[in-house]
Amino acid sequence: MIKTFSPYYPMSDDQNNDDKDKKQEAPESAEQSLYEKLKAEVEEADWSMLEPHHKRQALILISSELDLCEVAEKVAVDDVDAIKSWMTSGQVGKPEDQKVNAWKESPYKKGFRFIIVQPYVLVQEIKELKQ
Repeated sequence: MIKTFSPYYPMSDDQNNDDKDKKQEAPESAEQSLYEKLKAEVEEADWSMLEPHHKRQALILISSELDLCEVAEKVAVDDVDAIKSWMTSGQVGKPEDQKVNAWKESPYKKGFRFIIVQPYVLVQEIKELKQ
């Protein structure tokens, strides 16, 4: 059946029912794609781009042992237990002043992967920025 739309003729009942079925399926696929959506939003930056977020206390450093997107997903869905566990083990937290000073003073541009999960900016150190 070919669906056509005309502003002058209303849709048939079959067309309306098909559209309702599609709308009911949408939330399920949206939940399944949160990780993929977050993965597509990961960017790279140097310290100078992230420093303003550190100054407003919104920068969260993620250990390289963890999957940045998995942590972002847990933050987005407010999984307190997972986040608390990572914080207790030192894998997630605000960067220490000593580390921040090293990033500022380094003659080389330190690279980071980051993703924004409001109000936070989650970052992971990388060896070098892509050119």
